[in-house]
Amino acid sequence: MQANKSFFGESLLERVLEIIPGFFIWILILSPLWAGKLFPEIMAELLIVLAVYWLYRAIVTTIGTSIGYYRVKRDEKLDWLAKCNDLAKTELPNPEDLPVGQFLPKHLLVYAQRVPNFAVLKTTFEGIRGQNYPLDLIYISVSFEERSIIKMQPGETELVVSQLKEAFPELADRLMFFRHPANIEGEAIGAAANRTWGAKSTVAELKLQGEIINDFLITAPDEDIIFHPQYLAACTYKYLTVQNRKQRFYQTALYTFNNNYWEVPLLVRVLMASLTLPVLSSSVTELHKRETWSCFTLSLDVMVAVNYWDTSYGIDDTTFYWRPYFYFNGDWFCETFFVRLNADAVYDTSYIQNHREQYKQYLRWGWGVVSFPIGMKGLLKSRRIPLFTRLLKMYQLFETFIFWKVLAYLLSFSIPIILLLNPIFNELVIWYTIPNTLSAIMGISVIFLIPNTIYKVLIAPPKPASMSWWKYVLVLIVEAPMNIISLFLFSTFPFVEASTRFMIGQKESKSVSWSTKVRN
Repeated sequence: MQANKSFFGESLLERVLEIIPGFFIWILILSPLWAGKLFPEIMAELLIVLAVYWLYRAIVTTIGTSIGYYRVKRDEKLDWLAKCNDLAKTELPNPEDLPVGQFLPKHLLVYAQRVPNFAVLKTTFEGIRGQNYPLDLIYISVSFEERSIIKMQPGETELVVSQLKEAFPELADRLMFFRHPANIEGEAIGAAANRTWGAKSTVAELKLQGEIINDFLITAPDEDIIFHPQYLAACTYKYLTVQNRKQRFYQTALYTFNNNYWEVPLLVRVLMASLTLPVLSSSVTELHKRETWSCFTLSLDVMVAVNYWDTSYGIDDTTFYWRPYFYFNGDWFCETFFVRLNADAVYDTSYIQNHREQYKQYLRWGWGVVSFPIGMKGLLKSRRIPLFTRLLKMYQLFETFIFWKVLAYLLSFSIPIILLLNPIFNELVIWYTIPNTLSAIMGISVIFLIPNTIYKVLIAPPKPASMSWWKYVLVLIVEAPMNIISLFLFSTFPFVEASTRFMIGQKESKSVSWSTKVRN
């Protein structure tokens, strides 16, 4: 089995596209210095516009979170398997796409685990065993990294495999294990290569067993993800009832880090909530912008058709989006369902190391910037996708990988820098008004932290029994300013670092590290 080639070869255009995100990020970061000196009035007026936009986004996010939370509370109480069984196949869209006879699709769950770990997979498999979905329709594949196995004691991997099969006899017949070889030419170290090896190996095994690949959906969760009992059934219902189901991917609206929420430091909890709530909100207000991220589901035959993940990148989720997108000429959209999954937050027994590892995780996410040249090059070359659609996607790429990475910095530091460069402005009334206006708008935006804090409390696990109520309230109060700290330390710096490294020619596989999942 050979590494699949990248959709896009090396070229001058690609190198230019690699430079663009970092270049424009630094142009914007330095804009208070050059634009603040050359065009101070224009710069100030633009900052007011950006502050209004920030307020608008705060309002939209709060509205989306409110609606999304209501849907989660409603949908997690439903019996989604019963709703699936109540459907009539002949009345569903594109019934020819569905399995012959009973029309419930089979689910293939592909796990890429770097180091064999029984404790982590045990809790994950318990979540699978608890699904409100026929277990005989659930297939599981686990692929271990050979480069990690050779560092273990002989027989240790085999012991993990036997322990899992013994602990989950109801899954054992459909439980497959593979070893991803090290040093395959053209492969980058990371999840993409391991997932691809596991998925390809599984498809080959399924074909040998006489299975029909078109009957399967494939999901590639991280090894620590635990599904809500209704997860697979809710995903299936969405798959069955949408038009053009093969040209859609399916994601939960509520991605939490509740598995070890109270075990990690306060700042890490703040960071995880700051990720959960915008994802929930975007599932309501900006579904058209959603791209493949972390855990998503699609038809297995589509995965085969686009040749799985691009193994020349270590990053697997955001880069994958563009493969089906161009395969279907832009007709590739997200469908969400409002049943949660729970993942691990980054954890280390050392308080300081925990934050270092958290930064590394955000840096790894920052390397999602490799998607920029992939998307831009395809959009520039495609002629089968309408021009307006391509221009809109290009704008979204600039918005995601450039604009949002520096907006908080610009709003926080631009005015003081401009006043420092132009001391005469301190004597003008207008330059007294502008900072106050900007401050007032941002102050109103901060008010929306209150409803978001409420939803964070409602979504998070209950406080530990050992924590008193007064301490719990104090923690919630302290978390408020921590949102500001996290905005710069983790939501800005690692993304700027990744884009800068990418700009100067460094490959993501050289600077990305992968978190090790643990169970206490």
